[in-house]
Amino acid sequence: MSRVESDYYAYMGYDRENTLEGMRHYLPWLTQAPVLELAPGRGEMLSLLREAGVEAYGVDLDEGMVEQAAADGLDVRLGDALEGIRAAADGTLGGVFSAHFVEHLQPDVVAELVRESARALAPGGHFVAATPNAACQSVMGHDFWRDPTHIRFYEPRLLAFFCADAGLEVVETGGNPRNNPGPPPETRAKDVAVDPAMSDELARTLQRITDPKSKGKVDPDSPWYAMGHYVNVLMTRLEQTQEQLLDLRTAHEQLLQRLYPSNEVYVVARRA
Repeated sequence: MSRVESDYYAYMGYDRENTLEGMRHYLPWLTQAPVLELAPGRGEMLSLLREAGVEAYGVDLDEGMVEQAAADGLDVRLGDALEGIRAAADGTLGGVFSAHFVEHLQPDVVAELVRESARALAPGGHFVAATPNAACQSVMGHDFWRDPTHIRFYEPRLLAFFCADAGLEVVETGGNPRNNPGPPPETRAKDVAVDPAMSDELARTLQRITDPKSKGKVDPDSPWYAMGHYVNVLMTRLEQTQEQLLDLRTAHEQLLQRLYPSNEVYVVARRA
């Protein structure tokens, strides 16, 4: 047994409320009891399921995590999560859930975990797995590697493959919208305003300067005509520059959205 995870999260000052908010995204698929959570940690999902009136229990290898969950009155058993799913009888579970667990495992172990989950699920039961998003710059760049027990990333389509290979129907994959802080504020560009064209206003102003009573055009031989042409060219170039800045800002925002999507991705699969 180990206390590495619990000691690590205590040192890092883990945010329970933020975790609870992210977990709520998965509740609609975990309405069928009982639910087994693999490596539930301090039991945030188990506490949400308890509030929802759904019977649930967890299996975790970290003694410190189990102690914290038990102190909250949650049913978390000390042991290996894979052994916990193996111990479940065929077709007896309404759901199997894990959050930030598969990234601690090698691919062959994840494949076995999904197969065992498919075996243990009752018809209509769901397998739900959430994991860090490798496509997110902050996760890939440093967040993921802060945890000393992480092994590798799992892209949601790979998890979907494991589910389909185990005979489960893949219901949904994607990024968790409740776990999407977005780009760092300092990377955001300010709004760009594109001013309306002023050519007509310039023409009227020049007409008033040259001959307030005239209803015709400015005399091409007038120095004001040359000045008006010069100012109009400058305004046109300014408008073009503003449009280009707006296009650049839009492209910058799109790039940021690609670099900083949801921190967490998931797969949901169902046993027919």
